[in-house]
Amino acid sequence: MLVFSSAPCPWALLVDVVSVPTAAVVRNCSHNPLVASVPEAERVATVRAGVTRRIKDLGRSGKPREAVSELAEMARLGVQPDTQAATALVDACARNGKMDMAQSVFEELFGEFLQPDDVTFAVLARGYGECIPPRWVAISGLLNLMDSKYHIKPGAVVYNALLEICAKTKDEDRGREVISRMEASGVQPDEFTLEAIKNRKALRSHLKRTFNL
Repeated sequence: MLVFSSAPCPWALLVDVVSVPTAAVVRNCSHNPLVASVPEAERVATVRAGVTRRIKDLGRSGKPREAVSELAEMARLGVQPDTQAATALVDACARNGKMDMAQSVFEELFGEFLQPDDVTFAVLARGYGECIPPRWVAISGLLNLMDSKYHIKPGAVVYNALLEICAKTKDEDRGREVISRMEASGVQPDEFTLEAIKNRKALRSHLKRTFNL
């Protein structure tokens, strides 16, 4: 886990993306003396949990820019974000249709500083899937990036997101292709897979036949 002693704070760079007030930008990553007496591991866990929760709440309230400011507050307290906090911020942007912002947040926080996971990519894929029409070229690029840069194989959470997009857009041909790719990759459906395609009888039938459910 990186500690930002000499490296720049990545979230400070997000100000150019979202134009949050300069007061939200961290000047450094030094610890807040008011909480210095708390054991470090406990302090870090508490700060991360609280900020992640507030980011999620702001995302659900349609306030992605304020969510970015919350991540800057984490920096002010001298705590590096983890994958869950960063993914929550990507989601806050994506669920509000701010895909350029979501992509910028992803590129700023992941790679050099943090390692994304299945959920991170599912959030981005679902966001691109909400575009009209769905941005399948961008989604395909994400899947390639998972493998080529991060060496992550899509799991059920990513396939569920893809199937959800297919179901919402009534794209049954692509849905069958996703199920076939899922089977070829050795990924088993979970309890959310059938839920993702519950309104598409043809896709449910194809899934059940493919996996002998």
